[in-house]
Amino acid sequence: MEPLPDRLPLVIGVTGHRDLRDQDIPRLEQAVAAIIAGLRRDYLGHGGETPIIVMSSLAEGADRLVARVALAHGARLVAPMPMPIEEYRRDFEPGLKPGNAAEFEALLAQAITAPVMPFASGNTLEAVRVDNAKRAEQYRAVGLFIAQHAGVLIALWDGDEGAKAAGGTTEVVAFKRHGIPLAVSGSARASLDGSEVGPVIHVVTPRQKATSAIDEVSVPHWGRAVIRRHSGGTLRRFADAISAFIANVLGREPPDGRSRLPDEKRRELEAWENFEALAALTRQFNREAATFAGADGQRAIEQSIDAMFTSVEPPVVSPASAKERALERGARWCRMYAIADALAQEWQKEFKRDWIAVYSCAFLAFLCFALFSQFTALSEFLLVLYVAGFAGIFVVVARAHVAQHQGRFLDYRALAEALRVAIYWRMLGIGSQDTADTSLFDTRGLGAIANAYPIKQSSELAWVKIALRVLELVDRGGGSDGQTGLDATAHAVARHYWVRGQYAFFRSRGYRFKRMTDIISTRGILLTVLAPFVIVPIVLGFTSPAPDGHDSTLRTVLLIVSGLLPGIAGIMNEYSERLALNAQARQYDRMRTLFERACDLLPETIDETTAPLAQAIYVELGQEAMTESAEWVAIYRQRPIQPPK
Repeated sequence: MEPLPDRLPLVIGVTGHRDLRDQDIPRLEQAVAAIIAGLRRDYLGHGGETPIIVMSSLAEGADRLVARVALAHGARLVAPMPMPIEEYRRDFEPGLKPGNAAEFEALLAQAITAPVMPFASGNTLEAVRVDNAKRAEQYRAVGLFIAQHAGVLIALWDGDEGAKAAGGTTEVVAFKRHGIPLAVSGSARASLDGSEVGPVIHVVTPRQKATSAIDEVSVPHWGRAVIRRHSGGTLRRFADAISAFIANVLGREPPDGRSRLPDEKRRELEAWENFEALAALTRQFNREAATFAGADGQRAIEQSIDAMFTSVEPPVVSPASAKERALERGARWCRMYAIADALAQEWQKEFKRDWIAVYSCAFLAFLCFALFSQFTALSEFLLVLYVAGFAGIFVVVARAHVAQHQGRFLDYRALAEALRVAIYWRMLGIGSQDTADTSLFDTRGLGAIANAYPIKQSSELAWVKIALRVLELVDRGGGSDGQTGLDATAHAVARHYWVRGQYAFFRSRGYRFKRMTDIISTRGILLTVLAPFVIVPIVLGFTSPAPDGHDSTLRTVLLIVSGLLPGIAGIMNEYSERLALNAQARQYDRMRTLFERACDLLPETIDETTAPLAQAIYVELGQEAMTESAEWVAIYRQRPIQPPK
């Protein structure tokens, strides 16, 4: 089987009944095949850059049916196990159903990874064997895992919401639709996060049980059909947008059709809208990541990884050895970081060009306005340039919004910075699948890196968190975990290239942004003062109109300059404010202080006594670095590109 490409896959979770009726199998297979084809058509585009992963714990019935169909349609399989495989196999002993165990083994052999759920609190292997309630807790754990990692859940379910079995289909569907209750998660952070909330594709499925009221397979509306049903088609959405615009102009409340929807329908609509937005980001990233598949792209990836391990100071561990350790512990993470970093740099350049173009057009319009009254012979030409300047502003802004220059830059930079932390954490054994102490992340040891990501800005940064979670899931089958735990080499690499490197970065960048802010502010004040207190007195006292009543050339120039200078000062100050130079300088200075303190606290070498303390520092640094990146994104999102005011 070919390894997964360096892309972000779409993960489809599976839950459903075990006791399917034989006569329904062909219809169910057709329904699932149509769903997978629909997801690929509506959300993944036509380039085939986005892989599909189906998550199924391979219980008989629905789990295996969806796994079989998905594999036949080119998907990859991840098979999370509710308990150790040898124990789980007891549920599929040959004597219970002919071919049951053989089918399980055949599907399991095709899985790229089969993560095993750790035992729930108080559970043991012996307890799971003899106590059905304890065994159900493990099925709940695997249901939680699937709900958390799946972008969308396929549920082959009869719709009986009264069923309350722990780990049953009804409960897993509720996890996906409404989030994990506090009583189940045992974690305030996990329940508040709600990143597992998403859409459910319900395949109405009869059961063998005589009590089942469902007698026919059907598939209710899902995906874009739900959005069309509740939001209308393109014309209706356009009309709603016009109505909202008019209401805002008149200062009235805009019409809100979804407020009349029942809560359940409103949540379903929002879930599919969010899924569509996240799928679009993933599709966009994968399309751009595909450009790195060639030789030139691979060289760019290598250069970006090399840049992580460059240093002005003499290193304790050579860059080549540091890079080798990073690739050993997380080759996929390194490559994905390099791709995200390279794309972020490209879109950052485009983002800066947009701002420069906007303010250049604004200056042109302002200059033409200042010259208009002084050069009447050129008035028509200046008027045309004035209009062209304003038109240029709106063209640049519209182009930037349509192409999402700023959004791509922010999303890719946020992903790259989170992946940087993930790479060093993996080298240090933090968040590893074999990490024993998971209390640091308020999680059960699965998806530790993603669970450490900030939850304050879930709407803006959900894509980054989901990407981290998916990469952790995929990497379990990548064979790149290697040795875990904090050792002397990993400590030396992280201390020098991460901690000291980030200290140097934040120090230089903070100083640079502070100086830019001071320079722009000082020059703005100077230009503002020059006009009324220097140039205007010169015009009044030392120049006079020519004998024919017209202004002299010097007087005309000074009058134009006196009008331009305050405008230029205003443009400079607004440019500084729009790019949040001062806010970024403060942010960078705070991070400089943090990493400087870490440089002082981390010992050059570690032993059994200092290793736990060093690892705790690395944990805090990683969480603070991800929080800083999230706040940095928030600063820019509050300042979208728009015409100058």
